Amino acid sequence: MTTVSLPTGAGTRLSRFTDVFAAEWIKLRSLRSTAWVLLCAFASAVTVGVLMANSEVGEWPRMSPAQRAGVDPLADPYLGFMVAQLIFATLGVLTVTGEYSSGLIRTTFTAVPGRRTVLAAKAAVITAVSVPVGAVTATTTFLIGQALFAQRHIGLSITDPGAVRSIVAATFYLVAVALVGAGLGVLLRHTAAAIGGLVALLFLAPQLIHGSAQWVIDIENALPGNAIRRLVSLHVEHGAPSMTHAFLVIAVYPAVALTAALVLIHRRDA
Repeated sequence: MTTVSLPTGAGTRLSRFTDVFAAEWIKLRSLRSTAWVLLCAFASAVTVGVLMANSEVGEWPRMSPAQRAGVDPLADPYLGFMVAQLIFATLGVLTVTGEYSSGLIRTTFTAVPGRRTVLAAKAAVITAVSVPVGAVTATTTFLIGQALFAQRHIGLSITDPGAVRSIVAATFYLVAVALVGAGLGVLLRHTAAAIGGLVALLFLAPQLIHGSAQWVIDIENALPGNAIRRLVSLHVEHGAPSMTHAFLVIAVYPAVALTAALVLIHRRDA
């Protein structure tokens, strides 16, 4: 990782946010792994989505009416986001833990004593990278998936209800999990531990927590994975949260993780 020295001339404010943001941007851009990680996220989301849609298109003539009714042409292409979410979250983790593991974080905090400014700049850089990549990933996934489903005349147009919402929600979700990763990176300061926590939250919990009891449904509706499924689906499952509730659930996780990180970052040694 490249060490970035901020100017120290007269009148220069080292903690000025724009300077710190520029430094963090250079750090992230200088890592070869950044481009590869983002490319893997894009490729996994699109590839899995294409395979899912293509499989359902191929099986369509042999499906019963009940099976056809269960096909969700809006949600099914987004299945690949189960992998992409972990990759985006890992990028957020590595943006923080990479400096802790290399010891560069001491240099960063020496150059910028305002640690919260550093964290805010890291979060801003992660957001600046995740938004365009997430938007391209979500849009490509939607368009290719719908082109495949159009062969069976069940594909959606970008103007159909829910289409734009799904793209916006999927982009928002990828940004949110990346920021959660950054927050956990500060809290745990260990790459494997942070990624393990993300796997449990984003992948395992939605797979394991199921039931008809109301308290189980409430837990399901509080998970980010369930929230994004609601936002990218045409079919609303029984007990599913409202769209507003789902957006709020996704927003709460990065807000809590980053708030906790802002509190603890000043209470620990680098």
